[in-house]
This record gives sequence, structure tokens and C-alpha cells, in this order.
Amino acid sequence: MDAHTNGASTIWPETDAGKRIQVRLSEDQTLDALDRLLQRIETLETAVTNLTVLMRQGPGLVAMAGDMVDEAYRKSDEAGVSIDARLKNALTIAEKLTAPRMVAQLDRLVSFTNQLPGLMAMQADIVDEAYRKADAQGVNIEERLGVALQLAEKMTQPQVAEKLDALLKVGDQLPGMMAMTVDMVDEGMRKAIANGFDPQTLADTASAANTALTKAKAEAPAKVGGIFGLLKLIKDPDRQKGLGFLMNFLKHFGRNI
Repeated sequence: MDAHTNGASTIWPETDAGKRIQVRLSEDQTLDALDRLLQRIETLETAVTNLTVLMRQGPGLVAMAGDMVDEAYRKSDEAGVSIDARLKNALTIAEKLTAPRMVAQLDRLVSFTNQLPGLMAMQADIVDEAYRKADAQGVNIEERLGVALQLAEKMTQPQVAEKLDALLKVGDQLPGMMAMTVDMVDEGMRKAIANGFDPQTLADTASAANTALTKAKAEAPAKVGGIFGLLKLIKDPDRQKGLGFLMNFLKHFGRNI
């Protein structure tokens, strides 16, 4: 390329600008920059080529992807899996999970999860302290746990389980049996009262007899001293009342035997 200066024709490398360009082109920094630029041009050319190929194959790839989706949909439907229903359920779950109140609850749950290691450690400390106190009081927890395991083993044996099952059945029937027993007692008591039995009189007599026995035991034995002493004691009004009651009892008892 020629440059015109003062009406004369001059080759561009001989001009000042051309000389400066030649100096710049001979520098390593400029050469490195040109090399990187050429590499980027090559990379860009490769990318454009690949994009061109992909665009040419695009309709076929889209059709193939559509066929794959249709095939997966068909297989899922044959297996009884409704993709539409599951997508709706997923959207419903997503809606619920993103609700403000649910987000707050999830945040509390995450906070609790973060505190869980500390809570577990505190619980372990409480158990250790309880174990230490029990050991200080002479309670061997390991021994008692062993006894509990032995008891559980015995309780789960087939024959014991059958007996417990029978016992539970008796327990279920117990209210009815108790009610039947009470009815029988009531019926017997009703018949006894109809035949002249008076529970209150029996209770009063038993109470009087108990009081008399207690007081008689506390007193010194009465001195009889023969038939005349006995006659003298019989003159006591209380003894006469007791003898009269005894005579009446013997009379009615004899009448009913």
C-alpha cells in the first residue's frame, strides 16, 4: 500500500507510522496477544460450526426427545402411574410447603433440629445423674434391668401367654360375675328377711356381745361359792336380764330345729 507525502509516492513501511507498527509487531507482548487472538478466532469458528450442525439437527432432536417423553408417559400409564395426577399433587405440596405458616413451622423444625444435639446431650446427663443417684442409694439398675428382661422372657413364653390371655378373659367377665354374685346375695338376703331374719338385730346383738366380752375380760372373775352364792349373784338385775334373753333364745331356737 502506498502513502502520498509532499506529492511523492512512499512505501508504508518506510513511513514513521509504518516503522512504529513494525517495532510493535516485533515485540513479544504483541506477538502473544496476536497468538491468543488467533486461538480465540479458531475456537469461535469451531463453536459456530458446531452450532450450525446442531441447528440442522435440531428438529430431529426435538422430535426424538418428544418420542422419548411420550414413551415414558405411556409406560407410566401402563404401570398405573398417572403423571398428570402426580404433577398436580406435587404442585399442591409445593403450594402448601411455601405457605407462610408452613414456612414458619419448617423454620421452627430446623431450629429444633439444630438444638437436637444439645438436647440429646442434656438428656444423657440427666440419665447419668439418675443412674449415679440410684447407685448411691444401693439400687443396681443393671441388675434390675436383667431381672426385667428375664421376667419379660418368661411372660412372652407361649404357655404363659395363654394363661395371661385366659386371665384377661376372666377379667373381662369379672364385672358380670360380680353383678351376678351381688344379685344372688340380694336375693338370699331378701328371702331371709321375709323369713324373719333382721340384719340390724344381728348387728346390735353382736355389738352387745362384743362389748360384754370385753368388759367381762377386764373384770376379775365373780366368786360363786356354791349354790347360795350363785343364787345371790342371780339377784343382780343385769344377770337376770341376760338369763331372760338366753331363755328366750333357747325357746325360739328349739322351736326352729
